[in-house]
Amino acid sequence: MTKELKIEESNFHDLSRIELGYDSIELSNDLGTEVDPIALVDYLCTVEGTSQIQSLSINYNSFLKDLKVIKAFPNLRYISVYGYQIISLDGIEWFQHGQYIKISTESNRRRRIAGLSLAPIEKMTLQFARSEDLEDIGACLTLNDLDLFRSKDIDFSKWSQVPLKSLGLKQGKFREFGNTVDVISLNDIRVLGCRSLERFTGDNSRITRMIIEGCKKLDLRTIQTFARIKSLIVNGNTNEILLSEMGELKQLESLWLIDCKVQVDTSNLKHQFPRLEELQISNMKNEQVLELSQLNTGIVVSGRTYTLKGSLRTYKALNGSLIE
Repeated sequence: MTKELKIEESNFHDLSRIELGYDSIELSNDLGTEVDPIALVDYLCTVEGTSQIQSLSINYNSFLKDLKVIKAFPNLRYISVYGYQIISLDGIEWFQHGQYIKISTESNRRRRIAGLSLAPIEKMTLQFARSEDLEDIGACLTLNDLDLFRSKDIDFSKWSQVPLKSLGLKQGKFREFGNTVDVISLNDIRVLGCRSLERFTGDNSRITRMIIEGCKKLDLRTIQTFARIKSLIVNGNTNEILLSEMGELKQLESLWLIDCKVQVDTSNLKHQFPRLEELQISNMKNEQVLELSQLNTGIVVSGRTYTLKGSLRTYKALNGSLIE
């Protein structure tokens, strides 16, 4: 179990040693007193027990302007940066055992994440603040999992060297999204709460798994750009379309359409989705579910109130929200 130690920056000399059992530290400045960052870092480097710290959080009220404090904690694995005074990531080069970083500085849009690539970070949660953020991500040659909040348009050609496998886009500000094929390793996407999103564009044929939630304006016909999608979940889309308008997705194995206005206008599911094993559409009536099940042997078909082979249990677990 994680045991966290809170350090008041203006009273950092009060810390004489870090007791056994503590593996997490939060730096804050509740007193609002200016602190000498060099003296703070130099002192923490002399404190016994810093080598056991694996997680560091820089609170929103911290007076730190960079990440040079990392030097005091040689075995850090995780960093959360919330500081409203943060200007740069100087010091990130000391994060050589780093696996995950979270940067969410809210109204602080002065900060830059240039230099992020100096640490072997594998996973990042980032609240978008400025256009340079997307360029700086492009220099990260170890990053394979990214959750990006409130981003503007993404040019994936600038991320072609990033070994990204999984991408979560939350509350994005873009109307169009696409050409993910430029990132060779990317195969898993979550598009959540992107209320401005209207269409997918370009070539997205490397993606095999996708979750779409809370994107009411999205034209589901543009899912055809994901030609090799295997698993697709869409939750909460208000555009009325026919199932046939989603196109022939030859690799699709599992399709969940929850609280969407998609009407099933075909009885031969295998013609449109030759590898389909599971279809879940929450607005289907019992009679339609039964008919489709009888006409499409080998496909588990289910709806809101009628289910075959226990799929309703899974639907109830997901219904309402697909994100934490």
